[in-house]
Amino acid sequence: MSILINSLNLLALAGLVWWLWKQDWEKPIRAYFFPALLLKLGCGLLLGILSFHVFDKGDTQLYYKRALLMTELAHEQGMGTYLRYLLLNDPTDTSLAALQRPFYESAWNMPRLLSIPMLLTNGNYYISSLYLSLFSFTGLWVLVNAISRYFPATTWAALIGFIFFPSVLYWGAGVTKESFMMGGMGLVLGSFMHLLNTADKKRILLYFTLFLLGLYLVWLVKYFVAVALVLTLVLCLLLKAVFYTRRLAHLHWLPKLLGLTILFSGIAYLGTQLNPNLHLENLPDVVYRNYQTSLLASQGKPRIDFPFLEPTYLSFALHSQLAFIGMLFRPFIWEIYSLRTLAAALENTVLLLLVFGFLRDLFSESRWKWRHGYLLIAVLVFVFVMGTLLAYSMPNLGTLSRYRVVVLPFVVHLLFMCRTNQALLAQLFPRNEFQTAAD
Repeated sequence: MSILINSLNLLALAGLVWWLWKQDWEKPIRAYFFPALLLKLGCGLLLGILSFHVFDKGDTQLYYKRALLMTELAHEQGMGTYLRYLLLNDPTDTSLAALQRPFYESAWNMPRLLSIPMLLTNGNYYISSLYLSLFSFTGLWVLVNAISRYFPATTWAALIGFIFFPSVLYWGAGVTKESFMMGGMGLVLGSFMHLLNTADKKRILLYFTLFLLGLYLVWLVKYFVAVALVLTLVLCLLLKAVFYTRRLAHLHWLPKLLGLTILFSGIAYLGTQLNPNLHLENLPDVVYRNYQTSLLASQGKPRIDFPFLEPTYLSFALHSQLAFIGMLFRPFIWEIYSLRTLAAALENTVLLLLVFGFLRDLFSESRWKWRHGYLLIAVLVFVFVMGTLLAYSMPNLGTLSRYRVVVLPFVVHLLFMCRTNQALLAQLFPRNEFQTAAD
């Protein structure tokens, strides 16, 4: 029976891959569809093999065991009970009632989502991993396709940052929260770019549906990232409306900046009311408690230390540069203590070299093009704020190397947009396959 179920699932996966391949992708990226997909699927399988057979630990094991409890719920108490739990997150009168407290605990959202492919595969971890890796790849591929269509000069930068950069490729695959988060984030941002540039009503409905689906999945696994994404898009739209419309061109920049600040602050405040942990009066204490908890769990391992950090906005602001730099570049080569940290340190060394290339162009360029400056500013705000908060919440360098994939592809994308780093790309790819002119 298991052979039949596995075969049917592999056929279903092959059908989904074929359907994706037949979509109208941009020509510059189409040739990389199958290599990128195979790498993503392989990384998801590798993550499971290392977790179960080499390290014998990891969050992926916890998600798998909890998802098995939910599949047992479907078999023992029927699909009606399972669907009520899946859709309403209500374990009342189920075998999970004694385990999941409180009912809204977000740690159970990932196993809830994982239980769907687990039911389809009769509890097969590795085939379920293929489903999740495929979703992650699909969302990110939609985003890269949108970037290639509307900003063709940055196609290669997007491919490397969102598809091929090692830690993004590895940690955003398999049975991890990041698979849902990266796939959902790709759907949100890719659909948003299409919505800004299309007038076809049918396609608007499609992209809006994909936008909501991606946002909902990101909310389930990491609600604060979902809020940050929405606020980033709102900031992008406000910047464009205030500074890039002819109707307001006659106004001085100071009142426009004041109006934008008031509008965005009001919307951001509404966003903080979506979860008690995000309330302005609670946020410093929540982040500080997470920081202290992570410190206790990472004794004897490399970490980002803030010995004078206090649970206040001023203290967080004063430590923000140290937090962001630590998130982006640590562990350093001399902080290696395992094979995993070796891989992270090598990647961080590459990042540091790319930053040097970016700084070289920053101080040598006499003129910068700001045609899409509102996008750049919004992305930079998202990267800095989210990267800093991640460093505070999870200072353990081993775990942070996984958590930072939320912001890392944006950083890599931006770094490869400068001329020095694009010249490096010219050494890796045929000259006639990409453009070097900045858009």
